[in-house]
Amino acid sequence: MRTMDDLNLNAIAAFLHVAEKQSFRGAAKALGLSKSTLSQRVSALEDQLGAQLLWRTTRSVRLTDIGENFYREVEPAFATIVNAERQIGDHQDHPRGQLRLSAPVELGQCVLGNVIRLYAEQYPDVELVVDLSDRRVNLIEDGFDLAVRTGPLDDSSLICRKLSILGPLRIFASPNYLKAHGTPKTPRDLSDHACMTMTGKHEASTWHLEGPDGTVSVPVKPRIAVGSWTILRELVVAGLGIAQLPELTGLHGAGEGDLVEIMQDWAPQGDACYAVYPGGRNPSPALRAMVNLLAEQFAGTLKSCVLPR
Repeated sequence: MRTMDDLNLNAIAAFLHVAEKQSFRGAAKALGLSKSTLSQRVSALEDQLGAQLLWRTTRSVRLTDIGENFYREVEPAFATIVNAERQIGDHQDHPRGQLRLSAPVELGQCVLGNVIRLYAEQYPDVELVVDLSDRRVNLIEDGFDLAVRTGPLDDSSLICRKLSILGPLRIFASPNYLKAHGTPKTPRDLSDHACMTMTGKHEASTWHLEGPDGTVSVPVKPRIAVGSWTILRELVVAGLGIAQLPELTGLHGAGEGDLVEIMQDWAPQGDACYAVYPGGRNPSPALRAMVNLLAEQFAGTLKSCVLPR
């Protein structure tokens, strides 16, 4: 018994074209093949089926009874295959479908608004779902196509593209805190102070500072760890401790007298920002388009971004 594994789709296509054109010459022209090649393919199909599909004369071509039945059954199925292949090609050429993106809350609020607007304008056939959360999602298990992440990446199975270096951080405290506890002068002094950190940062209990003596790693004991730059800044203003804050946000507070920049010769290392997506698969056009747009927009935005107060 013959199976589809035995049949050659090119041979079936050749037969269908000959049947529709009722001519080997016309079918060969439509397919861009030689008449002899087309004839060989139809003959091979007949040999595989063990049946004659066409009556051939020097002046005409017509279907046999078996050929008519085969054409009637095969043509709709073959058209479905061709249409499915065309749709895949369309999907590969033009972004469409759904794209799910995860990003940290404040970073997303700072940058993603413009990215989403531009993406929606350029790719209206994509349904974009954006989740802002400081939780580091599992892309596969949580059903995300792409995530924006900062700091060291600990999952080697992900494909990553570096987007930018986040705007510089500086070390700030309130005037009241410094009056009550003194002002640290060197990285070593921080161990004796109440330090506050962002949750989710790699090695939150260790601050890596760059200064006159190169890079120094300082162990600190976080009094409070919170997942928001806005709240962290408010806690510093309230005099609860010392923290690293985005430079522009902290200097704005310093200008108002709420904050004081300390240890100005020592700057925290800035985190890199990445777009990451699962490896082991061909990225969809929708995903590729988003990664390219993120790289374009992040490059000129982060350094001037003042995070919400």
